[in-house]
Amino acid sequence: MNFIKTFLKLLFDPEAKVDLFKVSPRLYAIFKHQRLHAAWCGMLTVLLLFIILAGLYGPQDPTRNSILYLCWGLWWPSVILSLFLVGRMWCGVCPFPVAGNFLQSLNLSFNQKVPRLLQRKSTEIAVIFFMLIIWIEESTGMKQNPAATAYLLLAIFGGAFFCSVLFAKQAWCTYFCPLGKVMGIGASIAWLEFRPDHSKCKQCTTFACKRGTEQLPGCPIDLGAFKVTNNLECHLCGYCLQLCPHDSPQLNLRHPLYEIIIRKGKFISCTLLVPFLIGSQLARLLDQNIYDLMGLIERECSYEWLCQMGLYVIPLSIGFLLADAIINYSNFIFGVYDDGIMGRFSPMVPVFLPLAFAGELVSRLNYTVRNFAEFPATVGRQFGWQFLEQLTFTIPEWVYPVYGISILFLSELAGLYVLRIFVTKDFEGMISTWRYRFLQMSFFSLFAVYIYLISMGWHIPYLNVLFFFQ
Repeated sequence: MNFIKTFLKLLFDPEAKVDLFKVSPRLYAIFKHQRLHAAWCGMLTVLLLFIILAGLYGPQDPTRNSILYLCWGLWWPSVILSLFLVGRMWCGVCPFPVAGNFLQSLNLSFNQKVPRLLQRKSTEIAVIFFMLIIWIEESTGMKQNPAATAYLLLAIFGGAFFCSVLFAKQAWCTYFCPLGKVMGIGASIAWLEFRPDHSKCKQCTTFACKRGTEQLPGCPIDLGAFKVTNNLECHLCGYCLQLCPHDSPQLNLRHPLYEIIIRKGKFISCTLLVPFLIGSQLARLLDQNIYDLMGLIERECSYEWLCQMGLYVIPLSIGFLLADAIINYSNFIFGVYDDGIMGRFSPMVPVFLPLAFAGELVSRLNYTVRNFAEFPATVGRQFGWQFLEQLTFTIPEWVYPVYGISILFLSELAGLYVLRIFVTKDFEGMISTWRYRFLQMSFFSLFAVYIYLISMGWHIPYLNVLFFFQ
């Protein structure tokens, strides 16, 4: 009963929080001793090595190599799903910086500071890297190519390794990782947050959580608990628990929309990435469910990947421009996007942000569910296990629209809730009723496009699906 009351309080009070370390001392011990993090990191490192080696040297027939499903069907959807629950905790167990961290532990690093110019431009660099990954992934048929998948992972691994050799600590994770920036934005709508008790931090004179001690180095990403004010950077690794003498760090269960309500789309990473995510998802759903755009492009280009990448820019750009136009025009209708204290911000970005990440989860889960029935047989063919080759089953047709529509419907409620808070509280009296209704319709129209594309993909009469939400 207490759990239900706490959950309802968190759901209806954006400022309510519960410190899980106080609720569960055992959870505090797990984070402090780092054993679970080390176990997860070790397991993911082994998985990464297997995917890379099997992708490069294993069968290139996609029906005989399981690494495609492990990477695109399990790994990547798990990363996106984790954002909603535990924020950037995945970054705390990420295997990509493991080799570089090992070299740094042996003092085999130049240990340089990242130049200020790169620090200032790191967000744009990381977001462009992510856009490039999505573009290459969708336009080259990488999900059907084990070697190409392995090369992509090697490129990310190489970037992390190079930064570890050249710069101090995990500079790749802090400044340049394309997945890290995306996860930082997605972590804004997570149920968990890692925060210090600032009243205790004011007593601190050593700042050991950032600087370290003689026995232990400081924060792996050179942040420190006392500087954490949002979910953009902190990996929730709990390393600072070993360093803090004042018992300041807290692991809070919170309202998942609180942070984006406070930030209001102020950071450039959000204003760049949210319309790109939405636009790329529209292009992907249009391709997969209606027109088979990639099939047409592949035939037109005779399967030349440079040509395919060039032509795929067209639907990708159209989707991005459409999403960006809707967000910017909605900002114009909203009428308030500059503040004397906050500076310039984009009020509609946090409204569309839940839809952007929900759409990304649905898009990734489509691959997971579509190929799940073939995964055991693929493993069997790869390793010669006949009992798995003979294991056949089908996914009921109703499963596909159920999870897709349910996830997107929750994101619609989240977006409308954020918009309502802005209009009735944060900017009370500044947004007229007609503008509020227009913004609601603008948001719902984009949501309806998603539902239409999903329903067409699974042969469901879209008018019936839309009628369901009337």
